[in-house]
Amino acid sequence: MPVGVSRGIAAEVRVGLREQLAGRRVLVTGITGFMGEALLERLLSDFPDTRVVALVRPRGSHSGAARLARMTRKPAFRLLRERVGAAELAALVASRVEVIEGDLTRVPALPGDIDVVIHCAGEVSFDPPIDDAFRINVGGVQELVRALRAAGAAPHLVHVSTAYVAGLRSGHIAEGPLAHDVDWRVEQAFATRVREQTEDASRSPENSTRFRRAAVRRFAAAGAQTVSAEAERLRREWVARRLVSAGGERAQVLGWTDAYTFTKALGERWLEEHHGELPLTIVRPSIIESAVARPFPGWIEGFKMAEPLILAYGRGELPDFPASPDAVVDIIPIDLVVNATLAAAAHTPPVERPAYYTVCSGFRNPLRFWELYEHVREYFLADPLPQRGRGARGGGGGWGGGGGGRGGGDARGRRAEPGQRADPAR
Repeated sequence: MPVGVSRGIAAEVRVGLREQLAGRRVLVTGITGFMGEALLERLLSDFPDTRVVALVRPRGSHSGAARLARMTRKPAFRLLRERVGAAELAALVASRVEVIEGDLTRVPALPGDIDVVIHCAGEVSFDPPIDDAFRINVGGVQELVRALRAAGAAPHLVHVSTAYVAGLRSGHIAEGPLAHDVDWRVEQAFATRVREQTEDASRSPENSTRFRRAAVRRFAAAGAQTVSAEAERLRREWVARRLVSAGGERAQVLGWTDAYTFTKALGERWLEEHHGELPLTIVRPSIIESAVARPFPGWIEGFKMAEPLILAYGRGELPDFPASPDAVVDIIPIDLVVNATLAAAAHTPPVERPAYYTVCSGFRNPLRFWELYEHVREYFLADPLPQRGRGARGGGGGWGGGGGGRGGGDARGRRAEPGQRADPAR
Protein backbone atom coordinates (compact mmCIF):
# COMPACT_ATOMS: atom_id res chain seq x y z
CA MET A 1 0.00 0.00 0.00
CA PRO A 2 1.10 3.60 -0.54
CA VAL A 3 1.57 6.28 2.08
CA GLY A 4 -1.07 6.58 4.78
CA VAL A 5 -3.96 4.21 5.10
CA SER A 6 -4.99 1.17 3.12
CA ARG A 7 -7.77 1.60 0.56
CA GLY A 8 -10.04 -0.84 2.37
CA ILE A 9 -10.39 1.44 5.39
CA ALA A 10 -10.08 4.87 3.77
CA ALA A 11 -13.85 5.42 3.83
CA GLU A 12 -14.04 4.62 7.52
CA VAL A 13 -11.27 7.09 8.28
CA ARG A 14 -13.52 9.83 6.94
CA VAL A 15 -16.27 8.82 9.38
CA GLY A 16 -13.97 9.76 12.25
CA LEU A 17 -11.59 7.57 14.15
CA ARG A 18 -12.32 9.42 17.37
CA GLU A 19 -15.93 8.27 17.29
CA GLN A 20 -15.03 4.74 16.22
CA LEU A 21 -12.60 4.25 19.11
CA ALA A 22 -14.70 6.12 21.69
CA GLY A 23 -15.44 4.05 24.76
CA ARG A 24 -12.90 1.40 23.84
CA ARG A 25 -10.10 0.11 26.02
CA VAL A 26 -6.86 -0.29 24.08
CA LEU A 27 -3.90 -2.33 25.30
CA VAL A 28 -0.58 -1.13 23.86
CA THR A 29 2.61 -3.16 24.14
CA GLY A 30 5.97 -1.55 23.50
CA ILE A 31 4.56 1.78 24.63
CA THR A 32 7.94 3.16 25.71
CA GLY A 33 9.40 2.54 22.25
CA PHE A 34 9.37 4.84 19.22
CA MET A 35 6.05 3.62 17.83
CA GLY A 36 4.40 3.21 21.21
CA GLU A 37 5.36 6.72 22.31
CA ALA A 38 3.83 8.21 19.16
CA LEU A 39 0.68 6.14 19.63
CA LEU A 40 0.23 7.23 23.23
CA GLU A 41 0.69 10.90 22.35
CA ARG A 42 -1.97 10.61 19.66
CA LEU A 43 -4.40 8.70 21.87
CA LEU A 44 -4.06 11.23 24.69
CA SER A 45 -4.28 14.23 22.34
CA ASP A 46 -7.01 13.20 19.92
CA PHE A 47 -9.02 10.37 21.49
CA PRO A 48 -10.45 11.73 24.76
CA ASP A 49 -12.92 8.88 25.21
CA THR A 50 -10.45 6.04 24.61
CA ARG A 51 -8.78 4.40 27.60
CA VAL A 52 -5.29 2.94 27.42
CA VAL A 53 -3.76 -0.07 29.12
CA ALA A 54 0.04 0.00 28.92
CA LEU A 55 2.23 -3.06 29.37
CA VAL A 56 5.49 -1.57 30.68
CA ARG A 57 8.59 -3.39 31.86
CA PRO A 58 10.18 -2.04 35.06
CA ARG A 59 13.81 -1.07 34.60
CA GLY A 60 16.23 -1.04 37.50
CA SER A 61 14.73 0.99 40.34
CA HIS A 62 12.14 2.58 38.03
CA SER A 63 8.65 1.07 38.09
CA GLY A 64 6.57 0.79 34.96
CA ALA A 65 4.42 3.73 36.07
CA ALA A 66 7.51 5.86 36.73
CA ARG A 67 8.91 5.06 33.29
CA LEU A 68 5.63 6.05 31.66
CA ALA A 69 5.44 9.28 33.65
CA ARG A 70 8.98 10.15 32.66
CA MET A 71 8.18 9.44 29.01
CA THR A 72 5.37 12.01 29.03
CA ARG A 73 7.95 14.68 29.87
CA LYS A 74 9.79 14.03 26.61
CA PRO A 75 9.58 16.24 23.48
CA ALA A 76 6.85 14.13 21.85
CA PHE A 77 4.40 15.40 24.48
CA ARG A 78 5.57 19.03 24.46
CA LEU A 79 2.62 20.47 22.53
CA LEU A 80 0.11 18.54 24.61
CA ARG A 81 1.91 19.60 27.78
CA GLU A 82 1.85 23.26 26.69
CA ARG A 83 -1.83 23.02 25.80
CA VAL A 84 -3.11 21.49 29.03
CA GLY A 85 -0.27 22.18 31.50
CA ALA A 86 2.22 19.81 33.08
CA ALA A 87 0.11 19.04 36.15
CA GLU A 88 -3.00 18.49 34.06
CA LEU A 89 -1.10 16.16 31.72
CA ALA A 90 0.05 14.08 34.69
CA ALA A 91 -3.56 13.92 35.90
CA LEU A 92 -4.74 13.00 32.40
CA VAL A 93 -2.28 10.11 32.22
CA ALA A 94 -3.27 8.92 35.69
CA SER A 95 -6.98 8.93 34.81
CA ARG A 96 -6.80 7.43 31.32
CA VAL A 97 -3.80 5.09 31.34
CA GLU A 98 -3.61 1.92 33.40
CA VAL A 99 -0.06 0.63 33.73
CA ILE A 100 0.50 -3.11 34.01
CA GLU A 101 4.06 -4.08 34.83
CA GLY A 102 5.52 -6.90 32.79
CA ASP A 103 7.05 -7.81 29.47
CA LEU A 104 6.56 -10.25 26.62
CA THR A 105 8.59 -13.03 28.19
CA ARG A 106 5.93 -13.41 30.88
CA VAL A 107 2.80 -11.33 30.39
CA PRO A 108 0.98 -10.83 33.72
CA ALA A 109 -2.77 -11.06 34.26
CA LEU A 110 -4.63 -8.72 31.92
CA PRO A 111 -8.07 -7.09 32.25
CA GLY A 112 -10.91 -9.00 30.68
CA ASP A 113 -12.54 -5.94 29.11
CA ILE A 114 -9.85 -5.04 26.56
CA ASP A 115 -11.39 -4.16 23.19
CA VAL A 116 -8.27 -3.66 21.06
CA VAL A 117 -4.63 -4.71 21.39
CA ILE A 118 -1.97 -2.80 19.46
CA HIS A 119 1.09 -5.01 19.71
CA CYS A 120 4.14 -2.82 19.00
CA ALA A 121 6.70 -4.52 21.23
CA GLY A 122 9.39 -6.63 19.66
CA GLU A 123 13.08 -7.26 19.17
CA VAL A 124 13.83 -4.65 16.50
CA SER A 125 17.60 -5.03 16.15
CA PHE A 126 18.55 -6.40 12.74
CA ASP A 127 21.13 -8.73 14.27
CA PRO A 128 20.00 -9.97 17.68
CA PRO A 129 21.10 -13.31 19.13
CA ILE A 130 18.91 -15.92 17.48
CA ASP A 131 17.24 -17.08 20.68
CA ASP A 132 16.45 -13.51 21.77
CA ALA A 133 14.79 -12.83 18.42
CA PHE A 134 12.62 -15.94 18.73
CA ARG A 135 11.84 -15.36 22.40
CA ILE A 136 10.43 -11.88 21.70
CA ASN A 137 9.15 -11.92 18.11
CA VAL A 138 7.63 -15.40 18.19
CA GLY A 139 7.42 -16.30 21.86
CA GLY A 140 6.14 -12.82 22.69
CA VAL A 141 3.01 -13.16 20.57
CA GLN A 142 2.44 -16.63 21.99
CA GLU A 143 2.64 -15.28 25.54
CA LEU A 144 0.43 -12.28 24.75
CA VAL A 145 -2.33 -14.43 23.25
CA ARG A 146 -2.07 -16.85 26.19
CA ALA A 147 -2.59 -13.97 28.65
CA LEU A 148 -5.55 -12.58 26.68
CA ARG A 149 -7.26 -15.96 26.70
CA ALA A 150 -6.56 -16.44 30.39
CA ALA A 151 -8.33 -13.12 31.01
CA GLY A 152 -11.35 -14.21 29.00
CA ALA A 153 -10.76 -11.37 26.54
CA ALA A 154 -11.27 -11.60 22.79
CA PRO A 155 -10.09 -8.20 21.52
CA HIS A 156 -9.19 -7.14 18.02
CA LEU A 157 -5.46 -7.88 17.86
CA VAL A 158 -3.47 -5.42 15.74
CA HIS A 159 0.02 -6.82 15.26
CA VAL A 160 2.66 -4.34 14.07
CA SER A 161 5.07 -6.30 11.88
CA THR A 162 7.32 -5.10 9.05
CA ALA A 163 7.00 -4.78 5.29
CA TYR A 164 10.17 -6.85 4.95
CA VAL A 165 8.69 -10.12 6.21
CA ALA A 166 8.46 -11.24 2.58
CA GLY A 167 12.21 -11.81 2.61
CA LEU A 168 14.62 -11.80 -0.30
CA ARG A 169 12.26 -11.59 -3.23
CA SER A 170 11.16 -9.03 -5.79
CA GLY A 171 7.99 -8.19 -7.66
CA HIS A 172 4.47 -7.71 -6.35
CA ILE A 173 3.96 -8.74 -2.73
CA ALA A 174 0.28 -9.15 -1.87
CA GLU A 175 -1.30 -7.89 1.35
CA GLY A 176 -1.96 -11.32 2.77
CA PRO A 177 -0.35 -14.39 4.28
CA LEU A 178 3.24 -15.01 3.25
CA ALA A 179 4.04 -17.76 0.79
CA HIS A 180 6.56 -19.97 2.59
CA ASP A 181 6.60 -23.37 4.25
CA VAL A 182 9.08 -22.68 7.04
CA ASP A 183 7.90 -24.36 10.25
CA TRP A 184 8.09 -21.95 13.18
CA ARG A 185 8.11 -24.91 15.60
CA VAL A 186 11.28 -26.37 14.13
CA GLU A 187 13.02 -23.01 13.97
CA GLN A 188 12.03 -21.96 17.49
CA ALA A 189 13.35 -25.25 18.87
CA PHE A 190 16.53 -24.84 16.81
CA ALA A 191 17.15 -21.39 18.31
CA THR A 192 16.82 -22.81 21.83
CA ARG A 193 19.24 -25.64 21.02
CA VAL A 194 21.77 -23.23 19.54
CA ARG A 195 21.76 -21.24 22.78
CA GLU A 196 22.27 -24.38 24.87
CA GLN A 197 25.02 -25.73 22.64
CA THR A 198 26.81 -22.38 22.49
CA GLU A 199 26.67 -21.96 26.26
CA ASP A 200 28.12 -25.45 26.69
CA ALA A 201 30.88 -24.76 24.16
CA SER A 202 31.79 -21.50 25.88
CA ARG A 203 32.51 -23.44 29.07
CA SER A 204 34.73 -26.08 27.47
CA PRO A 205 38.22 -26.39 28.99
CA GLU A 206 39.80 -24.96 25.85
CA ASN A 207 37.60 -21.86 25.76
CA SER A 208 37.71 -21.34 29.51
CA THR A 209 41.51 -21.35 29.36
CA ARG A 210 41.52 -18.95 26.45
CA PHE A 211 39.18 -16.46 28.15
CA ARG A 212 41.17 -16.60 31.38
CA ARG A 213 44.49 -16.05 29.62
CA ALA A 214 43.09 -13.01 27.84
CA ALA A 215 41.78 -11.68 31.15
CA VAL A 216 45.13 -12.22 32.87
CA ARG A 217 46.96 -10.35 30.14
CA ARG A 218 44.75 -7.35 30.76
CA PHE A 219 44.08 -7.39 34.50
CA ALA A 220 46.71 -9.57 36.21
CA ALA A 221 47.72 -6.75 38.53
CA ALA A 222 44.12 -6.12 39.60
CA GLY A 223 43.68 -9.41 41.40
CA ALA A 224 41.89 -12.73 40.99
CA GLN A 225 38.32 -11.43 41.26
CA THR A 226 38.85 -8.84 38.54
CA VAL A 227 40.46 -11.46 36.30
CA SER A 228 37.53 -13.83 36.85
CA ALA A 229 34.98 -11.12 36.10
CA GLU A 230 36.79 -10.22 32.87
CA ALA A 231 36.98 -13.87 31.82
CA GLU A 232 33.23 -14.20 32.33
CA ARG A 233 32.60 -11.01 30.34
CA LEU A 234 34.69 -12.39 27.47
CA ARG A 235 32.74 -15.65 27.61
CA ARG A 236 29.39 -13.86 27.40
CA GLU A 237 30.62 -11.75 24.48
CA TRP A 238 31.78 -14.88 22.67
CA VAL A 239 28.36 -16.50 23.19
CA ALA A 240 26.54 -13.39 21.95
CA ARG A 241 28.67 -13.17 18.79
CA ARG A 242 28.02 -16.83 18.00
CA LEU A 243 24.28 -16.45 18.51
CA VAL A 244 24.13 -13.30 16.37
CA SER A 245 25.99 -15.11 13.58
CA ALA A 246 23.69 -18.12 13.90
CA GLY A 247 20.62 -15.91 13.54
CA GLY A 248 21.88 -14.14 10.44
CA GLU A 249 23.07 -17.33 8.80
CA ARG A 250 19.85 -19.22 9.46
CA ALA A 251 17.71 -16.34 8.18
CA GLN A 252 19.69 -16.02 4.96
CA VAL A 253 19.67 -19.76 4.30
CA LEU A 254 15.87 -19.70 4.48
CA GLY A 255 15.43 -16.57 2.34
CA TRP A 256 15.39 -13.60 4.72
CA THR A 257 17.89 -10.80 5.11
CA ASP A 258 18.36 -11.04 8.87
CA ALA A 259 17.05 -12.55 12.09
CA TYR A 260 14.68 -9.62 12.63
CA THR A 261 12.66 -10.05 9.44
CA PHE A 262 12.88 -13.84 9.73
CA THR A 263 11.40 -13.99 13.22
CA LYS A 264 8.79 -11.32 12.47
CA ALA A 265 7.63 -13.49 9.56
CA LEU A 266 7.37 -16.55 11.79
CA GLY A 267 5.55 -14.50 14.44
CA GLU A 268 2.97 -13.66 11.78
CA ARG A 269 2.67 -17.33 10.84
CA TRP A 270 2.07 -18.35 14.45
CA LEU A 271 -0.69 -15.73 14.77
CA GLU A 272 -2.31 -16.88 11.54
CA GLU A 273 -2.44 -20.43 12.90
CA HIS A 274 -3.44 -19.64 16.49
CA HIS A 275 -5.37 -16.35 16.68
CA GLY A 276 -8.55 -18.43 16.93
CA GLU A 277 -11.41 -16.29 18.26
CA LEU A 278 -9.35 -13.08 18.14
CA PRO A 279 -9.96 -10.83 15.11
CA LEU A 280 -6.50 -10.28 13.63
CA THR A 281 -4.99 -7.37 11.71
CA ILE A 282 -1.35 -7.29 10.64
CA VAL A 283 0.20 -3.89 9.88
CA ARG A 284 3.43 -3.98 7.87
CA PRO A 285 5.28 -0.64 7.83
CA SER A 286 8.47 -0.14 5.86
CA ILE A 287 11.39 1.86 7.34
CA ILE A 288 9.85 4.11 9.99
CA GLU A 289 11.50 7.52 10.25
CA SER A 290 10.82 11.03 11.57
CA ALA A 291 7.38 12.63 11.66
CA VAL A 292 6.00 14.74 8.85
CA ALA A 293 3.51 16.54 11.13
CA ARG A 294 2.67 14.84 14.45
CA PRO A 295 3.57 15.34 17.23
CA PHE A 296 5.60 17.97 15.35
CA PRO A 297 7.53 17.97 12.05
CA GLY A 298 10.85 16.16 12.29
CA TRP A 299 10.20 14.46 15.63
CA ILE A 300 12.19 11.28 16.13
CA GLU A 301 13.54 9.27 19.03
CA GLY A 302 17.09 8.01 18.63
CA PHE A 303 18.80 6.83 15.45
CA LYS A 304 16.81 4.71 13.03
CA MET A 305 18.01 3.70 9.55
CA ALA A 306 18.82 6.93 7.71
CA GLU A 307 20.10 9.16 10.53
CA PRO A 308 23.46 7.43 11.14
CA LEU A 309 24.18 7.55 7.40
CA ILE A 310 23.19 11.21 7.10
CA LEU A 311 25.09 12.33 10.18
CA ALA A 312 28.22 10.39 9.24
CA TYR A 313 28.17 12.04 5.82
CA GLY A 314 27.71 15.49 7.35
CA ARG A 315 30.61 14.89 9.72
CA GLY A 316 32.85 13.84 6.87
CA GLU A 317 33.17 10.30 8.23
CA LEU A 318 31.51 8.68 5.22
CA PRO A 319 33.42 9.06 1.94
CA ASP A 320 30.47 8.04 -0.23
CA PHE A 321 27.03 6.47 -0.10
CA PRO A 322 27.52 2.68 -0.36
CA ALA A 323 24.38 1.92 -2.35
CA SER A 324 22.97 1.64 -5.82
CA PRO A 325 21.83 5.17 -6.76
CA ASP A 326 18.56 3.97 -8.28
CA ALA A 327 17.57 1.74 -5.36
CA VAL A 328 14.36 2.82 -3.63
CA VAL A 329 14.68 3.78 0.03
CA ASP A 330 11.22 2.97 1.33
CA ILE A 331 10.86 5.39 4.23
CA ILE A 332 7.55 6.11 5.95
CA PRO A 333 7.04 8.87 8.56
CA ILE A 334 6.09 7.67 12.03
CA ASP A 335 2.88 9.70 12.15
CA LEU A 336 1.61 8.08 8.95
CA VAL A 337 2.24 4.67 10.50
CA VAL A 338 0.31 5.76 13.59
CA ASN A 339 -2.53 7.00 11.36
CA ALA A 340 -2.73 3.67 9.56
CA THR A 341 -2.46 1.63 12.74
CA LEU A 342 -5.27 3.51 14.48
CA ALA A 343 -7.43 3.32 11.37
CA ALA A 344 -6.81 -0.42 11.23
CA ALA A 345 -7.58 -0.74 14.94
CA ALA A 346 -10.98 0.88 14.37
CA HIS A 347 -11.83 -1.56 11.59
CA THR A 348 -12.32 -5.03 13.06
CA PRO A 349 -12.10 -7.75 10.39
CA PRO A 350 -14.10 -10.97 10.47
CA VAL A 351 -12.45 -13.56 12.72
CA GLU A 352 -12.09 -15.96 9.82
CA ARG A 353 -10.46 -13.41 7.52
CA PRO A 354 -7.48 -11.50 8.99
CA ALA A 355 -6.69 -8.10 7.49
CA TYR A 356 -3.28 -7.07 6.17
CA TYR A 357 -2.11 -3.51 5.55
CA THR A 358 1.27 -2.54 4.15
CA VAL A 359 2.24 1.01 5.10
CA CYS A 360 4.96 2.25 2.79
CA SER A 361 5.91 5.01 0.36
CA GLY A 362 7.97 3.30 -2.32
CA PHE A 363 5.13 2.35 -4.65
CA ARG A 364 3.50 5.74 -5.27
CA ASN A 365 6.13 8.11 -3.94
CA PRO A 366 9.51 6.38 -4.37
CA LEU A 367 12.62 7.99 -2.88
CA ARG A 368 15.72 6.78 -4.68
CA PHE A 369 19.12 6.74 -3.06
CA TRP A 370 20.51 9.36 -5.42
CA GLU A 371 17.67 11.72 -4.43
CA LEU A 372 18.37 11.13 -0.75
CA TYR A 373 22.04 11.84 -1.42
CA GLU A 374 21.24 15.09 -3.24
CA HIS A 375 18.95 16.28 -0.44
CA VAL A 376 21.55 15.48 2.21
CA ARG A 377 24.38 17.06 0.25
CA GLU A 378 22.36 20.21 -0.45
CA TYR A 379 21.49 20.54 3.22
CA PHE A 380 25.04 20.23 4.51
CA LEU A 381 26.39 22.61 1.87
CA ALA A 382 23.92 25.23 3.05
CA ASP A 383 24.14 24.44 6.76
CA PRO A 384 27.33 22.51 7.59
CA LEU A 385 27.98 21.00 10.98
CA PRO A 386 30.51 22.88 13.13
CA GLN A 387 34.00 21.58 12.38
CA ARG A 388 35.36 21.69 15.92
CA GLY A 389 34.57 18.49 17.76
CA ARG A 390 32.41 17.07 14.97
CA GLY A 391 34.76 14.58 13.35
CA ALA A 392 36.66 14.79 10.10
CA ARG A 393 36.24 17.65 7.66
CA GLY A 394 33.87 16.83 4.80
CA GLY A 395 34.29 13.45 3.16
CA GLY A 396 33.72 12.52 -0.43
CA GLY A 397 30.53 12.86 -2.33
CA GLY A 398 29.49 10.02 -4.54
CA TRP A 399 28.60 6.37 -4.69
CA GLY A 400 30.55 3.36 -3.50
CA GLY A 401 29.73 -0.19 -4.43
CA GLY A 402 26.61 0.89 -6.25
CA GLY A 403 27.67 0.63 -9.84
CA GLY A 404 28.56 4.27 -10.38
CA GLY A 405 25.87 6.78 -11.18
CA ARG A 406 24.99 10.13 -9.76
CA GLY A 407 26.87 12.09 -7.16
CA GLY A 408 30.32 13.55 -6.75
CA GLY A 409 30.18 17.05 -8.16
CA ASP A 410 27.76 19.92 -7.81
CA ALA A 411 25.65 21.33 -10.64
CA ARG A 412 28.69 23.00 -12.21
CA GLY A 413 30.77 19.85 -12.15
CA ARG A 414 33.09 20.59 -9.22
CA ARG A 415 33.11 18.59 -6.03
CA ALA A 416 31.44 20.20 -3.01
CA GLU A 417 32.27 18.76 0.38
CA PRO A 418 29.82 18.24 3.23
CA GLY A 419 30.85 20.27 6.22
CA GLN A 420 31.97 23.14 3.96
CA ARG A 421 29.92 25.93 2.45
CA ALA A 422 30.05 26.14 -1.30
CA ASP A 423 31.76 29.29 -2.57
CA PRO A 424 29.63 30.60 -5.46
CA ALA A 425 32.34 33.06 -6.48
CA ARG A 426 35.01 30.42 -6.95
